[in-house]
Amino acid sequence: MFKYFKVICKVIFPLIWSYFTCLLPYSIHPEKRSLEKRFRKVQHIIRKVLKAFNINYHASDLEEFYKNRNNDENYLFICNHISDLDPLIFIALAPRPITFVAKIETLKFPLVGRAIKILSGEFMDRDDLKQSLKIMINVQKKLASDEKIDIMIFPEGTRNKGDVFKTLPYHHGTFRPAFKANKNIVAFAISGDNKVLSLKDKRKRYDTYIKKVALYTPVDYKDIKTTDLAIDCENKTNEILSKMKSN
Repeated sequence: MFKYFKVICKVIFPLIWSYFTCLLPYSIHPEKRSLEKRFRKVQHIIRKVLKAFNINYHASDLEEFYKNRNNDENYLFICNHISDLDPLIFIALAPRPITFVAKIETLKFPLVGRAIKILSGEFMDRDDLKQSLKIMINVQKKLASDEKIDIMIFPEGTRNKGDVFKTLPYHHGTFRPAFKANKNIVAFAISGDNKVLSLKDKRKRYDTYIKKVALYTPVDYKDIKTTDLAIDCENKTNEILSKMKSN
């Protein structure tokens, strides 16, 4: 509890200010500001919050990807999901706009929900198949659009609350928007940030690791099904997570 008290003391006043001057109005009318401006505002707030938790980032693979990527293309990002902080960390480290597909319950989260809404993210009702299909079509359209924004989906469909070094099954539908839009898919593995929000964990600093798993181009997946790609990505992610666990 003392950990949260310290974090609150560090960010409570700037966060309240940012909520009413940025998060709230920007989420109500996101179309009134450019995507780049919305992203930079959200990123600035998130970086302050994460800094208060004393997170050490080990993300050279992510930095290398951004350095060498094709900036004229939108990418579908894939990653295992172990913490509510996962999307915030990718926002904090991204040099260009990124948004997410999140479960509809995330809309109730004052920071994560607002941030994703501001960034034109999508909220999926997992109990409504028709709505879920519509969301994935929206993702496909955004990937195919001229707007410079990447989209991340957590293919497990929910946060992994068990063994964080072994993924839950990857849903093959996650990959379909990129298939349809003929876009690159880049997969990452994340570890360490699941401990940040734990009241039982008393450490002063938290090491979070992000490793690149694979890059799939349209040429790579043109002759296979989404089910095959999901299995391949899941297996490769688990191989990376196993190495991360042993280190």
